[in-house]
Amino acid sequence: MDQHKTDKIKIGLFAGTLALGTLVGGLFFLHPTESAREKRKLTPFPAASETDFLDGSFFSGIEAWYGDTYPGREFFTSAHHRLQSLWGTSRVESVDKKQGEDIPTDPDVGDIPDIPDVPEVPTDTDEPAGETVGGFLLMGDTAYEKYYFSQETSLQYAALIGKAQTVLGDGVQVYDLIVPLSYAVNLDEKTQAKYDFTDADAATEYMYRAIAKANAKVKTVPVLDALRAHKNEYLYFRTDHHWTQKGAYYAWCEFCRAAGITAPKLSEYTDVREFKGFLGTLYAECGEPAAMTKNPDTVEAYVPRGTNRLTFYDRSGNEQVYSTGIVQVRTDTIFQNAASKYNCFIMGDNPLSVIHNENVAADRVGTKLLLVKESFGNALAPFPVDSYEYVYVIDYRYYDGTLSSFVTEHGITEVLFVNNLVATGASPRLTELTRFIR
Repeated sequence: MDQHKTDKIKIGLFAGTLALGTLVGGLFFLHPTESAREKRKLTPFPAASETDFLDGSFFSGIEAWYGDTYPGREFFTSAHHRLQSLWGTSRVESVDKKQGEDIPTDPDVGDIPDIPDVPEVPTDTDEPAGETVGGFLLMGDTAYEKYYFSQETSLQYAALIGKAQTVLGDGVQVYDLIVPLSYAVNLDEKTQAKYDFTDADAATEYMYRAIAKANAKVKTVPVLDALRAHKNEYLYFRTDHHWTQKGAYYAWCEFCRAAGITAPKLSEYTDVREFKGFLGTLYAECGEPAAMTKNPDTVEAYVPRGTNRLTFYDRSGNEQVYSTGIVQVRTDTIFQNAASKYNCFIMGDNPLSVIHNENVAADRVGTKLLLVKESFGNALAPFPVDSYEYVYVIDYRYYDGTLSSFVTEHGITEVLFVNNLVATGASPRLTELTRFIR
């Protein structure tokens, strides 16, 4: 076959592929509405209006919908993600530094001990062998996300929390709760040292002392010891980077001690739902290992006693009301994919959620709490419902307003920031907090 015919065949195949792709892309019924892998609703087809036609936003909306919902996107993103895991890259947020810094003794933020030296690890350790996969530690059917300390970002986070208290003034009490990652609770010191994990105790203490220097009125909520006291319970998922709701409960109890209120006993929650077959972000990050596939997680959710009604505003600003939305008891219907089960808590990540418990105890009528969080706060959000008449939940990553205006508008007197250890050192999160805390 001569070169001319070969070129014509290549051009024909290329043109045919483009035509087929265009045809498939035009079939509306093939476009997905939700990404299970990314745990989010995809861009909806835009509603038509005369104004949108005239200013061109309708056509921009179609373009965004088409690109975000193209048929087969889940397959292609999964394949791409597997290649990333082989190359050691990751889409789970991380701190800026590839290697953690020593945690210094800084007189400006108190006498904070250096991070302990890494001890020599005995060769006869009984710990199972671990494997570094895509920047995570994989041990059998369990994966661990790593955190690397950065003094610069730690001080920046502390300054932001201190600023929040300063901006809101003496009439509002600000609390800060830093959530440890699973390695700090579930792995012993020898294993953490062997695989070069940062000392979570020292890092958290450093930030809490820095917060105290920034504004002494802020109340910090240490939770690591409380979680370690229950380490033999199911506090963190094996296939996902989040904590379970039971882990969030023990942290909530520590907040209640700091706030001077009584947390209900876990046994008092009589409506407990289980969503089996959960395979989370670490499962995807580690290349979907067979050990995890065979032993997925179970999401256990405690339904609030006073109400399960949730009103939230999605990322397009639309109001959504669910009678069973604080804990979505129909998760297996609404979020069917194995990667989406964690969305049973407050319907996933939305800019603003509002909960009104009309059945709150008489001595708690009129109480209001604002929970400012990233995704780790989702599992904690159902617990304040039985202790406050109003609970407002803001995901600062997506909320467009400011802290001071929201608190003033709603007459809020208590604000709780919940961030996992990695989020305290991730530049995107700090940028979003800077925008919000005004």
